[in-house]
Amino acid sequence: MKKFLLLTIFLFINVMILAGCWNYKEIEKLTIVAGVAIDKGENNPFRVTVEIVQISGGKETKATSKLLTMEGKTIFDAVRNAISLTGKKLYWSHTKLVIISKDIAENGILRVIDWYNRDAETRSDVYLLISKEKTAREILEGKGVTDEIKSFEIADTLKNEKSLSKAPTTELWKFINDLESPGISNVVPTVNISTSENISTPQVMGLAIFKKATLIGFLNGRESKSVLFVKDELKGGLILDGVQVNNSQPVSLEIFKSKTKMEPIVKANHNIEFNVNINTTVSLEEIPTSMNLTDEIKLKKLTSRTEEVIKKRVGDCIKKVQSKYGVDIFGFGENLRENNPRIWNQIGNNWDDKFKELKVNVKVKVKIKGSGIFSQSIKMGD
Repeated sequence: MKKFLLLTIFLFINVMILAGCWNYKEIEKLTIVAGVAIDKGENNPFRVTVEIVQISGGKETKATSKLLTMEGKTIFDAVRNAISLTGKKLYWSHTKLVIISKDIAENGILRVIDWYNRDAETRSDVYLLISKEKTAREILEGKGVTDEIKSFEIADTLKNEKSLSKAPTTELWKFINDLESPGISNVVPTVNISTSENISTPQVMGLAIFKKATLIGFLNGRESKSVLFVKDELKGGLILDGVQVNNSQPVSLEIFKSKTKMEPIVKANHNIEFNVNINTTVSLEEIPTSMNLTDEIKLKKLTSRTEEVIKKRVGDCIKKVQSKYGVDIFGFGENLRENNPRIWNQIGNNWDDKFKELKVNVKVKVKIKGSGIFSQSIKMGD
């Protein structure tokens, strides 16, 4: 009986101690950060701008945002200086993205990555972006199209980027992973301000190329799509410019699915080649009024032309990265290391030099899906 009583008391005490959330914090005592922009400071090495979420009560709860900017000798110093503006510590668990200025990135972002990853409240699935504007703060100053909170809207854009495929998506954990992996260099999406009808909005387009943790160059949206083709990360988007038959108007083809396979070929004297085999299924979304794709010859010409366009764009992109930047953002080295570790161990230390001279054979196979349905454009009667 005595043992039973002691056990009951012990269980009761544990229930009382463990009930509820161990790190519970009242929302009114928090300054929730949606996104952060990091620039060089005017009077200090770093200037940090945070977009904080403001929730107003009443009949309808509404979330808006406000920007706070602080400077400091270190990033953490700048962040802690926010207490003098808010009276509260910043809360990072809901942060969606980190935007870094070109000036910071060109000197290396390892310090930024280390600060953010080290904090106990931050999450490693936050998106990284590089601002192509003069500062990173300008991106958060842009007007949102559908959301009052710009950081949340940009994060949604990145989630839905697969429908456009003109920029990669890079989360903090992936950047760190690739930074520590031999045979591949990092890419990070770029963001700029697009102005239309006097309204300036953030636009995610293109990518930034890194050597280790240092920014060395950029690719535009179309070139970014070629990178995604090679890396087997393409989930959608359009193929438009240059896809036409007999000099007719361009045809709109939407990528339905795509699969890319890299194949390393080891030759004598450790000479390496790669075959890049791209198999893509597209759907026909728009054709000129004069085109009739019930004609099998025209359909074959359109298929062949689409294969040529993809092959040329991908091949040109690879050559540009090899000659201008000299870093393997495609992951050829990583593929060789995984598939032929013996050869990699012999040439891996000089992979950047090997990559610059690497021969890459691009092969493309396109299937036009549903081409027999509405393969003729609509015509008006008399």
